[in-house]
Amino acid sequence: MNETITKLNDRVYLHTMYTEKFKTNLVASFVLVDLNKEEITQNTLIPAVLKRGTNAHPTMRDISNAMDDMYGAIFDASSDKLGSKQALQFYISVIDDQYALNQEKLLQKSISLLKEIMFEPKLVNGTFDKDYVEQEKAQLLELIKSKINDKGAYAVFRSLEELFPNDPYGVYKYGREEDISKMNEVSLYQQYQKVMAEGEIHFYVAGRFEESEVMDQMTKEFSFIKDTSDAQNYFAVDKSDLAMIDGVKKVRDVGEVIQGKLVLTYDAKVDPFSDDLYKVYVYNAILGSSAMSKLFQNVREKKSMAYTIRSTYLKHKALMLITAGIEMDKYEKALEYIKKEVQDMNEGNFSEEDVINAKTFLVNLFRTYTDDETTMVSLSMGQFLLGMEDSIEGMIAKIQKVTKDEIIQIAHQMELKLEYYLGN
Repeated sequence: MNETITKLNDRVYLHTMYTEKFKTNLVASFVLVDLNKEEITQNTLIPAVLKRGTNAHPTMRDISNAMDDMYGAIFDASSDKLGSKQALQFYISVIDDQYALNQEKLLQKSISLLKEIMFEPKLVNGTFDKDYVEQEKAQLLELIKSKINDKGAYAVFRSLEELFPNDPYGVYKYGREEDISKMNEVSLYQQYQKVMAEGEIHFYVAGRFEESEVMDQMTKEFSFIKDTSDAQNYFAVDKSDLAMIDGVKKVRDVGEVIQGKLVLTYDAKVDPFSDDLYKVYVYNAILGSSAMSKLFQNVREKKSMAYTIRSTYLKHKALMLITAGIEMDKYEKALEYIKKEVQDMNEGNFSEEDVINAKTFLVNLFRTYTDDETTMVSLSMGQFLLGMEDSIEGMIAKIQKVTKDEIIQIAHQMELKLEYYLGN
């Protein structure tokens, strides 16, 4: 797979990713804006409203019929956090033109339809459809409230909220409940116009295509984009900040949970824009991101101290999270054993076989990235935001070069910042 990035103007990029591996083509776009506590909820709502209808296809059924006419093309729109950015995301996946029964130009149709969904929404009296906005507001409110239903995900959210109290990164990725009632069809349409006028836009075309044809159509379709210059029940959770001990913030929430949720957050103290990223990947794989990891094998399997346990690296913030589901009467012991595994990494108490197993796990994982067009596009967007241009093979080569001494160096840099626990 070869990726070419073309800058169409100061804020618009076209990424073309040619591959003959799939029977489908993918057209996608990311509209990137800075994370902002006051705007994150509105921005989350925008894709939900846009996918309800366009000027030419005013209902979801109309859009669905248009997808059916393209041999069952798949469309979705959503919002997510990518480091310090919020991304409004749009995807259309359609079969390769060569499989069309009547030689239809399906990729061209997909690009045109993506433009229509993003920039030609259904309007009523010059603003968003009030019914669509109210219905999506209700859906979003339920989604924000329901974050507590997944206790593990909620524990991670609360950890980041505590760690970044004055940073938009600490806000739940779908926004804040208190913002919902403040929004209406007029204010949301105004926010939409602002985002589309100021956001950095990345278009992706992945699959089999003629590059010149794609470039011509994208330039034609999007030349108007100017430069920047130009009803569930939810149980209550009692939140309490326990203490700050030796530089570590300790937070405990109380709620009706079946098993306790523990999150330890470490500052990796590495430059996420450097090759240290790959050293952290290997460190993380040895510690807790694979089934062969120390946390899984020792804390879960041998000691039976956790139902679930893993470590995750958040590269945009250079943070490592250890998350565990535990029996509530085993909290202290589980914490002790988890910290012992982290300390063992610090002291180099892991083998060359552990290093080899971690590298094998990562290489196999990286190779799966080329098995799905959406994953390829998401990886590319993440790489772009980090200013990295490594191909899959380049990433694998850097993983293979990581040494045990470099892993120990990374271990020495890990600093515990927050201990979070949700129990009862």
